[in-house]
Amino acid sequence: MSRAGDNRSCRPAPQLHAVTGHLAAAATAVETAATPSAALAALADLEAACREAREWLAVDLVLIDGWSYADVGRALGISRQAASKAYADPVNARMRRTVMGRDDRVVIVPCGTAKLTRSTPAGRMYTGSYHQACRRAAARLGGQLVILSARYGFLDPDTVIEPYDLRMGQPGAVTVPTLRAQARRMGIDTAGTVTVLAGRDYADPATAVWPHAARPLDGTRGMPEQMARLAQLARAPTTPVDTHHQPARFRGVAA
Repeated sequence: MSRAGDNRSCRPAPQLHAVTGHLAAAATAVETAATPSAALAALADLEAACREAREWLAVDLVLIDGWSYADVGRALGISRQAASKAYADPVNARMRRTVMGRDDRVVIVPCGTAKLTRSTPAGRMYTGSYHQACRRAAARLGGQLVILSARYGFLDPDTVIEPYDLRMGQPGAVTVPTLRAQARRMGIDTAGTVTVLAGRDYADPATAVWPHAARPLDGTRGMPEQMARLAQLARAPTTPVDTHHQPARFRGVAA
């Protein structure tokens, strides 16, 4: 956008961060590249991230702030026709997801320390008892299963990944801006019912993406109580999901 008075509203920096914050990680990869080939690959990733951020911001400004395509074109230095051609389809797609997504159920489960030692779909990678308990409870809840990986972020169970050794809060772990970007890319950012079956280290970043998310494991003390709560959820004939749950304010990703 050009100047704060150009339109009815001008989004301040904290709100923009939710849309563009993932660019920082891509820019850092360019700065820290050790070889020319690594720098080229990092630049390609940064360019793709910039295209995504530009589209997301343009769509937000049209749908939330009431910008016209002429307004978007002025900010980008292109014509109204060019802006409409570039962003009309993403605007319509977001509107459809927003309307239809209100009834979507999404269940987030954490990754696990115990893993296979070869490339495999994320749904089969994690072999530990805690992850399996989360999966059984998620199956009872129903809805779209999404795995939160400390390295890869939000994963569809069919996505093939490499084994890794990383936990939330450690250097190199996925960041909240990246999770927000992934949720948009997966089309689940507007989900109406989200349940996070995880302890605080993983539930807090997910809650930063969906402030309305239910957190059934809140209040448990340690792994034994969490496992007992998960077993209870898995046994229940029907599991009520409290969509009005108000989690504690996001405190950052704890180690």
